[in-house]
Amino acid sequence: MTGLRRRIARNPTTPNRTDQREATRKLVGLVERARQNGHEQGPLAPVEALITVDRDEWTWQVVDRDVLESLSHRLVFQSSAGSRREILMTAGIDAAMDAASRIVELDGGCVLIETLDP
Repeated sequence: MTGLRRRIARNPTTPNRTDQREATRKLVGLVERARQNGHEQGPLAPVEALITVDRDEWTWQVVDRDVLESLSHRLVFQSSAGSRREILMTAGIDAAMDAASRIVELDGGCVLIETLDP
């Protein structure tokens, strides 16, 4: 592990401060390491959640493999605050467009349609 430095101050009462230039240098190094690790891992396959927990409500998801393989588009709701939430997946662009237009009519937000990579 060459090149790694101690990240915890030896004296806990001494504040550890970083100026703008040093912070930028550290961030560039962090991003570069993340990209390098991503290239070493190769292409990743998406893993679907088996359970969705929203506060006290738990939703178990069971989907047949044939259904998963037929899906082609994902609808993502983007709030005005910038948060994204996957709403549903469809088989075909026509179904995705129909669902997105209905959601926009009801809620008035922005719905993104993304293709699912094979």
